[in-house]
Amino acid sequence: MARSLRSHTKKRTRALKREQIFKPVEDARLARLAQAQADAAKKPSVGDFMEEEKEVAASSTADADAMTEEEPKKKISTSGPRSNRHARKLKEKKKKGKKSAIKF
Repeated sequence: MARSLRSHTKKRTRALKREQIFKPVEDARLARLAQAQADAAKKPSVGDFMEEEKEVAASSTADADAMTEEEPKKKISTSGPRSNRHARKLKEKKKKGKKSAIKF
């Protein structure tokens, strides 16, 4: 007969795999992530970078404003054209007209 997952041998095999196979892989992954986190902590944060960009951008916005005032922005349609099939069906529906409900 087959052994169930609760049998002593199956439990022992899973415990050995956990200790000998999966644990070293997990430890190596944890070390890699810890190293990556330490490297990321040394880099400047996103907020600091954004503040520097604002200072640089403040001086260049005066030039950019002069250029944008001359050229108005063109509106872009976000609704795409309807398919020809849809338009054809609408025409056919209009052409048929309304039928009366009562027939003799």
